[in-house]
Amino acid sequence: MKALIVDDEKMIRIGIQKVIRWEEIGIEQVFTAASGKEAYEIVEEEKPEIMVTDINMAEMSGLDLIELVKSIVPEMRIIVLTGYDRFEYARQCLRLSVQEFLLKPIDEEVLTQTLKKQVQYLEELKEAEGETNVSRARAAAKQYELEKKLSDYLHGKITGQEIFTEEFYREYPYDSGQSMQAVIIRPPQFVHHLQEEEEYISQSIRNICIGFIDAQGKGITLADHDGRTVILYFVQNGAPEALKDIKKLTEILKDEYNVTLKAVMGSVVNGFRNITVSYNDACLLLEKNKNDFHEIVQNRNLQKRDKLFKEVFSEMKAAMCANVGNADCVMKIYERFKQALESYSVPGEDVSMCCYELASSVYFVYLSDSKSSADDRLPSFMKILMNAGREEACEMTEIFLQNLLQGDEEKEAHQVVTKAKRYIKEHLAEEISVSSLASALYLTPNYFSRLFKRVTGEGCNEYIVQERIEKAKLLLKTTNLRTNRIAAMIGYRDTNYFSLAFKKKTGMSPTKFREQYR
Repeated sequence: MKALIVDDEKMIRIGIQKVIRWEEIGIEQVFTAASGKEAYEIVEEEKPEIMVTDINMAEMSGLDLIELVKSIVPEMRIIVLTGYDRFEYARQCLRLSVQEFLLKPIDEEVLTQTLKKQVQYLEELKEAEGETNVSRARAAAKQYELEKKLSDYLHGKITGQEIFTEEFYREYPYDSGQSMQAVIIRPPQFVHHLQEEEEYISQSIRNICIGFIDAQGKGITLADHDGRTVILYFVQNGAPEALKDIKKLTEILKDEYNVTLKAVMGSVVNGFRNITVSYNDACLLLEKNKNDFHEIVQNRNLQKRDKLFKEVFSEMKAAMCANVGNADCVMKIYERFKQALESYSVPGEDVSMCCYELASSVYFVYLSDSKSSADDRLPSFMKILMNAGREEACEMTEIFLQNLLQGDEEKEAHQVVTKAKRYIKEHLAEEISVSSLASALYLTPNYFSRLFKRVTGEGCNEYIVQERIEKAKLLLKTTNLRTNRIAAMIGYRDTNYFSLAFKKKTGMSPTKFREQYR
């Protein structure tokens, strides 16, 4: 541990350095500085954990120094010395989160005990961080073991009798009779991409699935032996929600990485032992529909459509609701809806009903996503539709949607993105996902993802990666921390994945990058 003494009076500076038994209290190196400027240079070079500083110095005050060094070593413990018992000094020290405020002349025992207290705090903090890292490592290892077992089971490497034992259900708190459905996510077929880049994109897709599905207790994401992402989706109360969630997931992935995925859904089965049936169903459907243009493939026998227009209308309504955060996209879909009305010769009365269903659905999602309060615009709109003809109903619906989605949308969108960027910066070392960010901002993941992409021009996950890589570059240039430690500090639990991401962004490995500055 390192300490820095800053005082423009040489006698005080040297006196503190000589009188304290530093090694006994756990401090190995002690530096001294006669000015704020000199102290700042030492902090930049040595990164001491503790600083003892005077307030009144000629070139730079102790308070100004504290503000500067906090930007370099935010967790630094600071002890302020002053010969003036002034409230304003104490108030500013409180604002700067100073740990101790001591009056000169300083009693040797008081200063020793104060330093001991800071050393003890830092040691406890380091120990707690170590325990947290160990806990995270154990959890990651446990999850990896689960995914490997399930992947091996899907491919017949182990039997259900071998894996699904009483010990398995004690280790993993799942219901043995859980209804579930296998969903295979086939990544895009790249032509000109390197294998390393494909691996990075596939891993990124898998991480988003984990944040969207696993983190919410909706299922388990794993990689099968062919490298495809497989989601074992938990079906609750006999009513599959998989289709809705998989649609949201594919939309988020498309927004984040500009790639179109194919999601193939197997049959619903009861119990972990039967998941191979669902997985094999999905594999057969994938092979059968590998050239199909649909993004989501499922057994057509499960779909209940009375008329072709109802199917088209339902898809358009879902697409409009899914894109509430993008007014231009909603209005383009609405134009297609008007064309469909003509193509299918929909009667005037049904046109009004469809217009109301569209408007009310979009209005509901808008209120839900933006957390706004309902007003009287929908009842007023319904009264207009009741006496409107075919063309008037379409025109009034268009006006309703434009007023709803294009009012203060841009201002609100920029405010959301600003808050999101601030949250990312403050929680960079944690596991951040579109879902967790949206939850923190009280928005739905789909709505937030589209807002972020529209305002910034890039996907939210791509922005998070960029911020993490920039922080990694800074740490690689200015510290001697090992690569795995840096990876953990910027939110990567897998060092290999961090190296892939770093190389994709910078064109070189973390080690090569560091060598440039050595």
